[in-house]
Amino acid sequence: MRRLLFFLIAGILVGHWSCQTTVEPASIINTQTILPDQAALVSVQSTGSNTAEVIVKLTTTIKRTQWQLTILNSAGNGTNATLSEGSIEQLDLFNLTTFNLSNLSAGQSYRLRLGFLYNQKDTITVERIYTHATYNPWKRLAHLVFNDGLYTGSVIDRSDDLSGQLVRLTRYVDDDQWQSNVYSYRTNQWFTTDAPSLPPRRGMVEYNVFFQGKDLAYFYGLGYLVNDEIPGKYAYQRDMYAILNGFFTDVIPFYGGQPGELAYFITTEWAYFLTNNGSPAMRRIYADLDQEDRAPLPEAPGVLATFSIGEMGYVVNQVPGQQPHLFAYDSGADVWIRKADFPGKARSRGIGFSVQNKGYYGLGTDANQQGLRDLWQYDPATDQWQYHTDYPGQGNTYVVVFSPSNRQTRTYIGFGYENQTRTDSPAKRIIGCTDFWEFAP
Repeated sequence: MRRLLFFLIAGILVGHWSCQTTVEPASIINTQTILPDQAALVSVQSTGSNTAEVIVKLTTTIKRTQWQLTILNSAGNGTNATLSEGSIEQLDLFNLTTFNLSNLSAGQSYRLRLGFLYNQKDTITVERIYTHATYNPWKRLAHLVFNDGLYTGSVIDRSDDLSGQLVRLTRYVDDDQWQSNVYSYRTNQWFTTDAPSLPPRRGMVEYNVFFQGKDLAYFYGLGYLVNDEIPGKYAYQRDMYAILNGFFTDVIPFYGGQPGELAYFITTEWAYFLTNNGSPAMRRIYADLDQEDRAPLPEAPGVLATFSIGEMGYVVNQVPGQQPHLFAYDSGADVWIRKADFPGKARSRGIGFSVQNKGYYGLGTDANQQGLRDLWQYDPATDQWQYHTDYPGQGNTYVVVFSPSNRQTRTYIGFGYENQTRTDSPAKRIIGCTDFWEFAP
């Protein structure tokens, strides 16, 4: 009880209230207005040279006569491709219906449309453009079944050897409740587990580093609180906690960096923190809790996407109206190096990660809030970008991404929100997503 009281007091005392006036406030989603979608086109992925799999997610309230999936060519006309309904996976809150696409041509784009009756009265039609490819580095994993709270969260490796065999997702449900689940790669199942011992907040940070390159240190904390009665203000939390060699400790002093929505990357022994839409200042925390300021980002940050390769950190700076810039941070020399600009479509809320010593960046939304699913590869040896693949899953913003190690052969991606395209309205629908994927290039 004493420990719980300390956490509650700390959560109040170390919060820094700040008015966020930029175009992209830290507040992610108002969970009071995001309701479970009754029908959603979850994924489209290649299964062969001329075949693909489509997954449709349906709540138990919608009848089979109240929805329909159709396929057209990219211009919206007929096509030789065929669509056949397959198996149904029944889960607690929704069902997943599999469709099989055949007679596809590599490089050809198709328009998939899902029409359904929403709330028993409104007809909605959403669509997705799918370009067929024979290359498919994606594996569909088990959905996590939920329909409330945030559809994004914090991911950490809970495997003894940090191999990614057990991965924990902790997400904010409400001011009084976390939800934590562990994904088992071996069994492809989710299991309920204990949440971190601190008051619920949005944007919690979790990471592992190694003291002197060998002793595992687990850190968690930070994040922010939202006061719905004071729009535009957020309490940025400065409390952090760590488990070092099995012993719990507070990170004292509290986090000394700039308040705001944080972006971070890690090297073997350090975690480096920057602030979205804020000061370019950078703060780092060592595996033994020491903190210090380091060289600031060379330009004002927008929303940042990050990844690390070895002891180098990489930051993609997403500023509205500007092609995303890439910077590399040399942690040994404490210097930033401007690298090749991202050549794809400008975007915001894209994600970054690394696999097998290559960097990846993509997804997010364009200037018109159109959801994007393209993923690009960055090769640090040549300082070059190239398009790699499209994400087959549903989400495109605030997507959870986790790499066990940049030298590992896979990463996990999933959840988040989809900015859906409607055929009957210019407005974008924001839908929470529960799908989870393995990416193994």
